[in-house]
Amino acid sequence: MSNEIIIGRQPIFDRDFRVSAYEVLYRDTDTTDDAAMTAQVIVNTLIDLGLENIAGSLPVFFNIDETFLLNETELTQALPPELIYFELLETVQPTAEVLAACQSLKDKGYKLALDDVIDIDSVRPFIEYLNVIKIDWLDAADPAAIVKEFRRYPVKFLAEKIDSYESMEAAKQLNVDFYQGFFFCKPDTVSGTKPPESRMSILRAMQQAMTATSIDEMFEVVRQDVTLSYRLLKYINSAAFGLKREVQSIEQALSLLGLNNIRRWLTLLAMTSLGENKPPELIRQALWRARFLESLARHMGENIVDDDFMMGLFSILDALLDCSMQESLNELSLVDHVHNGLIDLQSPMGKKLALSFAIEQGDWDLIKNFTDDGRRISYTDLTRLQVEGMHWADEQMAALTSL
Repeated sequence: MSNEIIIGRQPIFDRDFRVSAYEVLYRDTDTTDDAAMTAQVIVNTLIDLGLENIAGSLPVFFNIDETFLLNETELTQALPPELIYFELLETVQPTAEVLAACQSLKDKGYKLALDDVIDIDSVRPFIEYLNVIKIDWLDAADPAAIVKEFRRYPVKFLAEKIDSYESMEAAKQLNVDFYQGFFFCKPDTVSGTKPPESRMSILRAMQQAMTATSIDEMFEVVRQDVTLSYRLLKYINSAAFGLKREVQSIEQALSLLGLNNIRRWLTLLAMTSLGENKPPELIRQALWRARFLESLARHMGENIVDDDFMMGLFSILDALLDCSMQESLNELSLVDHVHNGLIDLQSPMGKKLALSFAIEQGDWDLIKNFTDDGRRISYTDLTRLQVEGMHWADEQMAALTSL
């Protein structure tokens, strides 16, 4: 890559918790200005990393500044109009040149969104060009007034910075079309109660899988649940595994994949059962964290990477059980360093987990601190690992949703 680029992505949900697009967060490490989202950075991201590896076939929101708007002529040919939303930063001023550039992008088939909207006046100059109004849910004094004022226009409303189920429900009351934020990976404390017996049985099966020390013990765990056995076989035979021959029995699966691999896939399947009433993106997030942390540990020369994978999976357990992480771990007995990593982000394992959070949230300072603190990884390798993890998680989700 000509520049070192750090990227992350955040899901954008529809009203049914389905991911309808991703916002790609990115930082050109050659600049220290977060707002300097140059056209060259966008093109590098697409060419060097591949848009399909970042968002699959879903649309992508890109932040753009005035520099891009006024110099986009030669570059838009590389960007597929049907997949791109150009998101105007709140710093973009509605000059005659800027509005003409907005019209030019619209004429070419691109969609436009306005970022960080907190009041009506900031929208008015752009309204004729917009497809999406992104309302800053934390800082907007009156989101309802914004929705009411522009509802008559052919525009969709996106509530961003939705960080709890309560705020998501409040936005839903306004008939907002899309939602962005981290509500889906937080416990729902309103509905959260002691896990019902069905969920407790899943947790007990997970615990048995975690502590099994032999193939025979693992076989006993799987044999106790016919549905789990069926799903495990179907999952192993999916395209995500790429096996050359069909696995026809649990015994064959255990023999072929080994104890550690079966443990991780059984744990994952159990967690998908726990997440039946949660947005599927939560499981995708766990998969990405698991793969990324495993790859990171391996890249940094660490000998044991299975624990990093499991820590990534278990990092969503509080959201699945709608309680604190400490409470959720009371139901499981994990090795100390994994347990500590989930509870304390300043612990050795926790620092790696915190890095995955930072990538998801675009916390560039924390990412820089991690790579500068004697870590054996460059920005380029970090981006390679995370994009590979995104692609792998998408493949696994495609297999899991077919079970």
